[in-house]
Amino acid sequence: MAVIAVGGAKGGVGRSVVAAGIAVYLAQLGRKVLVVDGHPYAPQLARAFGCAVESRERAPWQSLGTDPRGIESAVPNVRVLQTYSEHATVAGATLRRPREIAAISGADHVVLDLGAGSQPAVLDAMLDVDAQVLVTLAEPAAVEAVYRWIRHAYARALHHALKAFPVATATLRQVIETQLGAPAPLLLARAIEQADSAAASVVRHELAMLSPWLVVNASRSRVDLDLGESMRILAKQQLGVELTFLGHVEFDESVSLTARRRRPLMVEAPGAKSSRNLERLARRLVAGISANELVPAVGTAAVESVLDATQTHYDTLVLDRGATDDEVRRAVRRMRELYSPDSLPASGLASLDTLAMALAKIEEARDVLLDPIRRRPYDLSLLAPTMPSTGGGLPVVEPAEPESLPDMPELSPVTEFDGALLRAVRMARGLELRELASRTKIPRASLEALEDEAYDVLPPVVYLRGFLSEFARQLRLDPEQVALTYLRRMRDARSGR
Repeated sequence: MAVIAVGGAKGGVGRSVVAAGIAVYLAQLGRKVLVVDGHPYAPQLARAFGCAVESRERAPWQSLGTDPRGIESAVPNVRVLQTYSEHATVAGATLRRPREIAAISGADHVVLDLGAGSQPAVLDAMLDVDAQVLVTLAEPAAVEAVYRWIRHAYARALHHALKAFPVATATLRQVIETQLGAPAPLLLARAIEQADSAAASVVRHELAMLSPWLVVNASRSRVDLDLGESMRILAKQQLGVELTFLGHVEFDESVSLTARRRRPLMVEAPGAKSSRNLERLARRLVAGISANELVPAVGTAAVESVLDATQTHYDTLVLDRGATDDEVRRAVRRMRELYSPDSLPASGLASLDTLAMALAKIEEARDVLLDPIRRRPYDLSLLAPTMPSTGGGLPVVEPAEPESLPDMPELSPVTEFDGALLRAVRMARGLELRELASRTKIPRASLEALEDEAYDVLPPVVYLRGFLSEFARQLRLDPEQVALTYLRRMRDARSGR
């Protein structure tokens, strides 16, 4: 069973549309789904799913009970549970503990549609699930609300996790009071580690486990389509959080038309472009479910590199170490745009001083990586092991020869991709499987099976297609061509051709 929550961030961004789309997709796969309507005092999903809603015209002080398994909807395999009435919470449904609802629901999956904002009830509910899905629009207020939710979610997670560490708990409260709110997770983590080193492992674990998914709704332009990936980069660099871009939903009049008919979008208009977008992002989420990777197991290695300030110039520009000069120049232009004061992806991310410091690091990275005389020693320093100093001075760095990257295989628009070719491209890009597993949230074992063409241990085709597409994007290949040719080769091998 998987528990998925869609919530937080700004109101009116289309969370209910996304939650309903995920629920319908799971139901169409034959899974029993419980949709939990967690909108405070404004329940709406029951009517959207065609449920026979009983009259709740009672006095505000009267306790309203409900069946924790929900009520039947007009969509097969979907039941709807309403946790709020117009006046109060409904007895029998504890929204703060979604796993308790899931345990008695009898469903295969539970999808929660929660309210906006970062109030404790919403944060507690979203921290008690397998997948946290945030929805945004291509507007500054909605983008800022996503970053705000991340800051408050990490502070709330530490509030629960640090109860056995009084010094760390006191520091947490002091920092929040001083900052007049929850600061960036990186700042909060560093402050607590400095005050109480015993709590460091807990602080880093909670930061590694905060890995929400992001959906960009009502996208209209190419800039809107790039918003999700841009926010992912900025959240990693400035907040230390793995914000995974799940997908986008194009602006579509079908959304409002189906809402008027009180029917889920993917049921009423399955051929609409927004329905196809929802199906694609739901498929990616289901791929994570099948691989037991809903909460990306990035571990603490990625977090430690950010907390310990060991980011390289390549990390600053989001580049591989084998990047060419042209790739460096393109990356510099992109990062300048992301950190500019009027940048949409950076709305509400950090102060102007912090953005200025980030721009300074970008210029420093550019100066080093575009100067061959400075770049080679810098690359050597990244590869060289650091040894303890014997004289109390600076550490002694042993020189090491840089590892030369293999040549890039010849590729064309009609290239047939197999496991060996994917491995060759990955190695030519200077990428390790561990790094790719962290980026794509695909288990390393599955990536190894892809390259080894171990078809027997790979997931079903519906999930494998998503794995291949994400793998191809990380290698800067055509996702459709990679998935098409690899799956065709797999079918031929299985049929004995």
